[in-house]
Amino acid sequence: MDEHLPGVYRPKLEVDANFTIIPNDWIRKSGLSPQANFLLIYLMTHEIGYEITFQQMQVETLLGVKGIRSALAELQKKGWLEIERTHKPNGQLGPYRYTIVATRVPQGTVVAGTVAEGTDIKKTSNKENNSKEVNALFDEFWTTYPRKLDKAKAFRAFRSALKRAKFEDILAGVIAYRNDPKRDPDYTKYPATWLNNDAWENAATTPEVRAANEARREKEIKASTDYLKQLAEMEKNAAPPPDDLRKKLGL
Repeated sequence: MDEHLPGVYRPKLEVDANFTIIPNDWIRKSGLSPQANFLLIYLMTHEIGYEITFQQMQVETLLGVKGIRSALAELQKKGWLEIERTHKPNGQLGPYRYTIVATRVPQGTVVAGTVAEGTDIKKTSNKENNSKEVNALFDEFWTTYPRKLDKAKAFRAFRSALKRAKFEDILAGVIAYRNDPKRDPDYTKYPATWLNNDAWENAATTPEVRAANEARREKEIKASTDYLKQLAEMEKNAAPPPDDLRKKLGL
């Protein structure tokens, strides 16, 4: 998809018809003013690629010209939105392209959206986890690791490792390394060295790790199945929107 096409571009969510699914943290912990938060949610309600005009935003949000401009500026400044003026084939200025950026890993109860291919949405990464969560994960790693030296270096290496692997895989590797009968305590690697070398991958084929991965996959499949059942039940019991709203939304 041409990254310079006009329209609204946002994460593609698992359920994307008749409802707008938004991660809870995008509403509860966005760090945005109510006005900017509302405009973010409003933009999320449109289909990917929907070409929207400033006048339409003004009519449907009732924020007014100054209010919309202020909200757009705040969304840009805080990293939630990228705005680009497109060009028509003849070189004249065209409509705007609004790209919603998932600036953080959603931590709410709603399943996080996945990025639609070609929509040019910036990928989130493990480094965006809040500091309390990272500290808690590191404490678990540190407690498990068989040699406790240079904790500050280990923490920096741990944060870096989270960008390259899931915590579950790192921890499984630590457990396998700790329990390895061939490991010599006198030659056990420093934690930072172990992490920087991606040493958890050395345990990827052990029976212990395979069993842990299988258990995790089964848990994820069950959680996903239960969630889809809940969504189906919600859609089944949901009341249809009023006729005037359906007409306004083009349904």
